Amino acid sequence: MTPGATPNVPGPSASSTERLDRRQALFYSLGNVAGGVYNGFNLGVLSIYLSGFMGPLLQGYLSNTKTMEGTVIQPIVGRLSDRTASRFGRRRPFIGIFAPLSVIFLIAIPYLHGAGHAARVPLIAVSIILFSICANIAADPYGALMIDITPAPIRPRFSAVLQIVSTVFQLLFVAFALVVSIRKDNIPSYVFWVAGAIMLLCYLSVFLGVREPDAAQRAALREERVPVRRYIADLRQFTQAQKLLLSYFFLWTGLNPLVVYIARFVKHDFKASNAKALAIELTLFALVAFFAYPWGRLQRRYGYRSCITAGTILMMAAALIALAVRSYVLLFPVAILAGAGFSATTVLNYPYLSTLVPSSKMGIFTGLQAAFTSVAVPVSTVIASLLITKIDYRAIFAMQFVLMVVDLLILWRVNEGQARDEVSRVEHEEKEVARRPVPAPVS
Repeated sequence: MTPGATPNVPGPSASSTERLDRRQALFYSLGNVAGGVYNGFNLGVLSIYLSGFMGPLLQGYLSNTKTMEGTVIQPIVGRLSDRTASRFGRRRPFIGIFAPLSVIFLIAIPYLHGAGHAARVPLIAVSIILFSICANIAADPYGALMIDITPAPIRPRFSAVLQIVSTVFQLLFVAFALVVSIRKDNIPSYVFWVAGAIMLLCYLSVFLGVREPDAAQRAALREERVPVRRYIADLRQFTQAQKLLLSYFFLWTGLNPLVVYIARFVKHDFKASNAKALAIELTLFALVAFFAYPWGRLQRRYGYRSCITAGTILMMAAALIALAVRSYVLLFPVAILAGAGFSATTVLNYPYLSTLVPSSKMGIFTGLQAAFTSVAVPVSTVIASLLITKIDYRAIFAMQFVLMVVDLLILWRVNEGQARDEVSRVEHEEKEVARRPVPAPVS
């Protein structure tokens, strides 16, 4: 075995052929088209839309893919998706119900803009929060579904392909919004409708086109019989996964201000136009897509942790350069380094997590990962807004560097050998439970 590599952890999705059905892969990838549009709308479009009538603190909180409410909601959703033994599977019901709800709150936003001055901001804020909550309730079980249908050895490569799909459509949507808004004071309302239509059609395609494996249904029936107290106690034994989640919290606390405020930094410090600011942002996310597949291939040789570390160091280098750069043109090398590093952490963190816990628990750990991100968003937004107010926009890069140092210190405390023992012990217990009779699926 290559030093640093993580061996495959079998689970409900493991396959003797180690192949993913092409039809399943195609329909599943449409969810990442929806995810790309969601990210592009939040990070590229919504931030500009809100900047016209909201301050940096509220704008930074609302124009994000995660909100504080997810700290409580997403782990509950993950727990429920692990144990939902329905005729539609355990993940798809959440997609079928909450994706349409998120679209309703999305398309309501521009119409609330016409409310009275006193009511406009709170009404729009509530609609955006509900839009994000529903979108994430659909997205987290969707992410866990990838673990259910994908054999462990090909997850890094498939994750890389999915990241490429997501980032390409994120860029395309931001570019579309830029073109149609270039001669207008704000974002036209039909941009909201286009985003909602794409998200709805793509998630419905996932719901109708992806079939969850029988092993996942059996796992849901087993989890359904586990009491909540026992379930929570079981989660405590996955200590190495907890370390990874904690490292992810520091990573995203440092990374979130870069993603949210990069365009405003370019406009403020370099007196750049909206188009020039978005050009830097588009470059950064284009490089996330460009490097996704190479990172997926490199993981097979060097392992998850080494590649995630390399990506984090690239982002730290970009932060140091950004502190000193004074020329707009030199921002492009910064965006290239940051995009290459961001790509590694985005592509590999979730598949790495799937090797540290059993596949039967991926729903709850997907929710926990979302919860750690949800905490990181307001924490980083408050810190960054204070730094911007008291110092300037460049302070967010110093913040990013320090927090990523902490991230790496925790990441390298993950003991992969101990994680294998933790997973093997639980999987052995699950096999013992599987030998007992289980109730028939709910029709």
